[in-house]
Amino acid sequence: MTAGPTLRAEDVAEIHDALALFAHVFDNDDIAELGRVFTEDAVIENTIGSGYTIDGLASARQFTGRRSPDTPDHQTLDTVLLVDASGTVRARSRYIATLIDGEVHGGDYYDILERTARGWRIRYRVSVPRHPILDRIDLPAQFADAWRPTAENVVRFERD
Repeated sequence: MTAGPTLRAEDVAEIHDALALFAHVFDNDDIAELGRVFTEDAVIENTIGSGYTIDGLASARQFTGRRSPDTPDHQTLDTVLLVDASGTVRARSRYIATLIDGEVHGGDYYDILERTARGWRIRYRVSVPRHPILDRIDLPAQFADAWRPTAENVVRFERD
């Protein structure tokens, strides 16, 4: 088995913090803190219904400020970190979203992360619902390949 790429434990912890922080910041309308989650030029896509794209941190702040009070409450879990041969850091996480009526939805976040001067941030995110089956834009079959864990891309901790 080929050993996968390594990241420092501090990097892994910071990446997990950024991913977890999304739900806290977004669900609590903490617009000022979105910069602790996303890069300035982040692209955020959602495939529900006809889909939508948010380009940049300023647009993400506007989107968050306009969201309805009954927007689902999010939890991010089961994150796997991957690094490809070019050094691109990807995260694939499951999410659970609880609606105001108690109904639960779940899906996947596909993220590309970037180390910035202020720490690790999400540069690209696409949210893909899994259950219940909803109208959505289907991504190309090969899209998920870059986020599929293999012996070559699963992050290992760097040992001192």
